[in-house]
Amino acid sequence: MCTRLRLVTGLQVLVLFCSITVDTAAADGEVLRIMPLGDSITQGYDASYREPLWHALQDAGWEVDFVGSMDRYYGGGIRPQQYDPDHEGHWGWFADEVLARIADWAARTEPDVALVHLGTNDIGSGQEPLDTVKEVEQIVALLRQQNPNIHVLLAAIIPIDHAEANKRVKTYNAALGVLARSLDDARSRILLVDQFSGFDASQDTYDGLHPNESGIQKMAIRWLSALERLRSE
Repeated sequence: MCTRLRLVTGLQVLVLFCSITVDTAAADGEVLRIMPLGDSITQGYDASYREPLWHALQDAGWEVDFVGSMDRYYGGGIRPQQYDPDHEGHWGWFADEVLARIADWAARTEPDVALVHLGTNDIGSGQEPLDTVKEVEQIVALLRQQNPNIHVLLAAIIPIDHAEANKRVKTYNAALGVLARSLDDARSRILLVDQFSGFDASQDTYDGLHPNESGIQKMAIRWLSALERLRSE
């Protein structure tokens, strides 16, 4: 079947994602508690991948509950009743700041799945990629401490429109892939989601860093594909 990713503003294209696994994945009727976790790329200034992803999951018949302590864009608004706005995206935050709070957030919201796009601020500020990966590893450990069966989708983060920073992004993403493979378990899947490939920071962001409409759509498609993989295995 094909799932339409709804446009959040006036982008004059329609993106279709075709799948053969959605109906089976959603057949059990269970409500899946999903925590979108990260920094400004998760929160969004006035739009985020979260909205088209939510609509795509709803259109495909999934029962999902986005969870988190936040429900606003950085610019202050939400679109009431248009989608579930809850999230854990924090504008400008580094991985260590998320690490300091994640145990509390997870205990409050009890996620089944975490969508983690984190590290852009760390890498952009010059932090060693492997140090950031270690912090992400600790975040995963705390999520598992709260829920031993949690599934964590770790994003290979989107590129930055800056050549030197992007070299560190590639190093970071490669190390995240190694981490995901080392932590993956049948009970608690840790999967790398490639948000980097096919994403053009000069075309798919509005400032070289934050996704614009086309970038948001691309991110939603990648998350949807990864979620379907989880539910079909």
